Amino acid sequence: MPKKNEEVDYSALLETDVPRLKEEAKKNLSGALEGLFLLEKQTRQGGDFTTCAKIAREIVRICYQSENWTQLNDTLVTLSKRRGQSKTVIQEAVQEAMGFLDSIDEIPVATELIKILRGITEGKIFVELESAELTKKLAEIYEKTDKIKQAAKVLQEVQVETLSKMETKEKINYILEQVRLCLRSNDFIRAQILSRKVNQKILAKDEFQQEKLRYHQLMIEFYGSQENCSEIARAYQSIFNTPMVQENEEEWSKNLKLLCIFSVLSAHSSEQSDMINRTFLLKKLSELPLYRQLLKQFLTKELMNWSEIEAHYSGELSSFPQFSGESGEKLWKILQLRVVEHNIRVIAEYYSRIKSDRLCQLLGLEQSIVEERLSDLVVNGSIYARIDRPAGLINFRRPSSPVDTLNDWKGNVNELLNLIEKTCHLVQRENMVYQHAKVRGGK
Repeated sequence: MPKKNEEVDYSALLETDVPRLKEEAKKNLSGALEGLFLLEKQTRQGGDFTTCAKIAREIVRICYQSENWTQLNDTLVTLSKRRGQSKTVIQEAVQEAMGFLDSIDEIPVATELIKILRGITEGKIFVELESAELTKKLAEIYEKTDKIKQAAKVLQEVQVETLSKMETKEKINYILEQVRLCLRSNDFIRAQILSRKVNQKILAKDEFQQEKLRYHQLMIEFYGSQENCSEIARAYQSIFNTPMVQENEEEWSKNLKLLCIFSVLSAHSSEQSDMINRTFLLKKLSELPLYRQLLKQFLTKELMNWSEIEAHYSGELSSFPQFSGESGEKLWKILQLRVVEHNIRVIAEYYSRIKSDRLCQLLGLEQSIVEERLSDLVVNGSIYARIDRPAGLINFRRPSSPVDTLNDWKGNVNELLNLIEKTCHLVQRENMVYQHAKVRGGK
């Protein structure tokens, strides 16, 4: 026996004893495994962990080839719990077993093997990548068997951001897979939490373009469930600005169209107005005249006729899957709502007071609907309005307080005094120029 901590080269065993035991395994599996375990013990105690790892691989491979799945699972556990077992041997055995997962057709067998391997790798940093990969494979199996919630729950157990050996791109893809499964299981809150782990600055780099597109597609799905058109428009804006999309005419055209659509579907705000203006100034929008006209109508302070808008754009918008089914009906209603709100803001800009009947006539809506839309705009602060139902009047001008009136008067007086001072200065200057010219003329 070699002395403690003394390394011995047992590589010759791979050419002599191992081939003999592999042949024996075809007739007597237990006897061959007993012989291989003796070789594994000999190399482990001799400190030749390279040869030990290769023997461990052979042990796992023989169990797989015999299709004795119980023996394979027990062997893996035994190898991992051997006294003084090397990290390299455990890692090699796990990797060898992982290589067989794709070739195992029986789902219960593959599931059980993955659970055994996950138990072996749990809490071990040197096999953290293998543990993450095994969890992902288990989630894929659950997803194939329509156990979506179970798949999402299993995959969420991996805290990807703590894996020091995993590359940044792999981490992002892993997180995106977690988000995708959460969305499929309708766990939108957890999907949002997981999505915040992705660093936007990293996605802005050229080498992460595919991940950026996938991330924003998932965000579009998430915000679609929340009916948040503003965030959906931002996502399409990010996709459109991606260099990969800019090089593909079909892709940038599709995403620019959707950007225009969801920017006008967004609730009115300074950010929404800025987005529409920025999109309207894009050079590539000139190649899409129909969508340029749509943005121009929302930017122009003129009334829009909903019937004309619907007739003009129904054919084009219906070509998008977002405008089909129940979700499509909701989007059409939102678009009509945005047209009505735009018209009310335009009227509030030009009228200080207006009769209710006249407002209903301009909007082409019933009085109850007009009052509801008007109230919504007042609540969110888009306009100021007061309805006088007995008189049938709507007042769009905010009454000024005494302090405001005094400040306005003060401002007007200051402006008048500045104008008088400037006028006196100009008169004095002209008088001096005239006197100077007169003196020179007398000489």
